[in-house]
Amino acid sequence: MGKARKAKGGLWYTRPRFRGKRTAGPVPGIHRSARPDLPAMHLTLLIPDLLWPEPGDAETLASLACPSLEKWLGRSRLARQERHPMETVLAWQLGLGDQGLAACRLLGEPNAPAPGDTTWYSADPIHLQFHHERIILGDASLLELEAGEVEALVESLNRSFPDLGRFHAPHPRRWYLEAAAGLEIPPLPPLSAAAGRQLGALMPESPPLSRLMNELQMLLHTHPVNQAREGRRQPLINGLWLWGGGVLPTARECRHDAVLGSHPLALGMARHLRLPARPAPASLTELLQNPTCQHPLVLLENLVAPTLIEDGDAWKTSLEQMERDWFAPLSSALGHGIDSLELVCPTAFGVLRWQGRSQDRWKFWKSPQPLASLIRKLAAQAQETQS
Repeated sequence: MGKARKAKGGLWYTRPRFRGKRTAGPVPGIHRSARPDLPAMHLTLLIPDLLWPEPGDAETLASLACPSLEKWLGRSRLARQERHPMETVLAWQLGLGDQGLAACRLLGEPNAPAPGDTTWYSADPIHLQFHHERIILGDASLLELEAGEVEALVESLNRSFPDLGRFHAPHPRRWYLEAAAGLEIPPLPPLSAAAGRQLGALMPESPPLSRLMNELQMLLHTHPVNQAREGRRQPLINGLWLWGGGVLPTARECRHDAVLGSHPLALGMARHLRLPARPAPASLTELLQNPTCQHPLVLLENLVAPTLIEDGDAWKTSLEQMERDWFAPLSSALGHGIDSLELVCPTAFGVLRWQGRSQDRWKFWKSPQPLASLIRKLAAQAQETQS
């Protein structure tokens, strides 16, 4: 028996005797052995499309195996903002505005021209297709462009539209327009937020922009590259999506001290802010075994592609892999390497931010938050707001 003690209010209780081996310090495999001099980490995970956008898709949402993620969501604090694309959220997270995203992304491209003080636009190739008498922006990742095709198309664009400036293509699916002086194009959303949507709903009321888009479509549609692709039954490159215009934004103070991810926009912003940048580690354990920063921003994009192509099985597989790699080790890492975790998730239901600290792991009275019920709840709230 333990020793009896008297508590406040005159009540007596018996302190239980500890039986077993006392341990101190982090759990093996999780501790930050490489840099014990570093203080505990304040980790931010930016995970676009963490929530499946179809609340009625029972097949995808059935039997999601994410117990660690759901437990952490239940014990953390949620704040919800209106819907914004990942690119905008990334810029805000790093203390930058949503202007000049093209120049920032260009800065993250290998073997690309320096942005300088010029205005740049992302001029990404797109595939426009008819669907139920409407024009839809197809998934640009399915274009599979060859280097020779890109070179021929860019050469024709520069020859036919010298008044726009100069087109560049450092990557087959990421093109840029170095804008001529005085050129102003009405803002369009990032391509990631436009793919799969109706063209008419995305275009602002701007006759000059509509004429420009039509002229670009006419040139590309009749180009020999597209004629050859049509003969091979490949998707045509029949448009350009001009977005993210502006010069490099003013660099401001950023609370993050490193950016971990492979997206060229993230790499470009890190370079602009003079922050260390490298690909995201494969797991939380790997991050903590090789710590070099205290406030990292980690961008995990595994769920974006399956969401874009509406592949519920692939999304579910990627989410469960993320559960194993990042959230299952979390319960051991909180308080032993990680002091706080912020989860930032641009989703179809808005930008969701969960914040929690290491002491939240002791909130056993809080129930886990099942993802399926959360998705249905948020969808219902969004519908009520619209009505």
